[in-house]
Amino acid sequence: MGVGGLKGMVAALLMCAGVVFGQAAVPDNSDPLSIQRAQQEVFRRAARRVAPCVVTIETIGGTQPVDEPAPRQTLPSGPGDPPGRPPGPERGPGFIIADGPTTGLIWSADGLILTSAFNFVRDPSVITVILPDGRRFVGELLARDEVRRLAMVKIGATGLPVPEWVREADALRVGQWALALGRGFGGEDPSVSAGIISGLNRKGGVAVQTDAKLSPANFGGPLIDIQGRVLGICVPMGLGNDALAGVEWYDSGIGFAIPFWQAGKSAESLAVGHNLRRGLLGVQVDPRFKGGVRIRNLAEPSPASRAGLVAGDVILSFDGKPVREFADLQRLMSARVAGEKVAVRVRREQREMDLTVVLGVPEDMGPMPALEAETGPTESGPDPSRAQDD
Repeated sequence: MGVGGLKGMVAALLMCAGVVFGQAAVPDNSDPLSIQRAQQEVFRRAARRVAPCVVTIETIGGTQPVDEPAPRQTLPSGPGDPPGRPPGPERGPGFIIADGPTTGLIWSADGLILTSAFNFVRDPSVITVILPDGRRFVGELLARDEVRRLAMVKIGATGLPVPEWVREADALRVGQWALALGRGFGGEDPSVSAGIISGLNRKGGVAVQTDAKLSPANFGGPLIDIQGRVLGICVPMGLGNDALAGVEWYDSGIGFAIPFWQAGKSAESLAVGHNLRRGLLGVQVDPRFKGGVRIRNLAEPSPASRAGLVAGDVILSFDGKPVREFADLQRLMSARVAGEKVAVRVRREQREMDLTVVLGVPEDMGPMPALEAETGPTESGPDPSRAQDD
């Protein structure tokens, strides 16, 4: 981009921000530093607008981390893990510890604080929420959402400021400015990292992606636009499904935030103490089969068996979306929570049928019958011929 284009872009930024902040200042083209100063002022104004709603969360106690890396496994723990990859990355104690201080965002004026579930991996015995005005409250963890990686904390306060959210999905654009705020580093003002929205409908459709730097210090904090409106809650997300998946990518330029239309779904349940868990079918499938997903075996009982699925069925669509291979089913299930009803189309022998499955959790399922032994590669590591769980 040429200098003239950059000047025009910054001028447009300031004019857009001026609509919200009550004034617009176009940079002086005669000053070589005016463009940078103008851009900085836009970012500062946006951060100041939402800062009264961004809180510090401190935790004490809880489960102690282990010193050993997580053992490798040959089968993924659920949808979202590619074949052969362990459920989560091998981590030393530096990544397993999930201590505060970190960040949260006021969700409601009566003391609901929305934050990242990562902040409570250790099940801390004491939670303290510090408001920007310095007041300290004991927090109560109401519930967690393991799909969207969110958590809700309640404090005994009223009359709290509530931020403005960008509520419509079509209002977000790839390439627009995005600022991540956090209070995990302390200080009077929240920390700010700048980037753009680099992807939409990520992680099964529940998240937007940003290259703004995210870390445990701002997990649970807001991702905002240049007008100071909240685009989403910053959370770690990775290739696995365990509670720590994604922390190994911190400050890498690969970060995720949960937008309003997803956070709102989660908050409604979390506010009444309802934990949201990942939904499962309770089947083993052949990951090499093409033209759908062929069921090799079912746990008994399981959500799949209760819905009428049987071994040999080929899943053709899930919730109205085509399933051509195992990776499609993994992606479509990655955003589903237990208790959801999902329409599944299957092919059985020469006919197709529609069934409704109520997704469940492992406690809802019986054992998976053993499969007959198969021949396959004998080199070290997982055998790609093995059936996969879902």
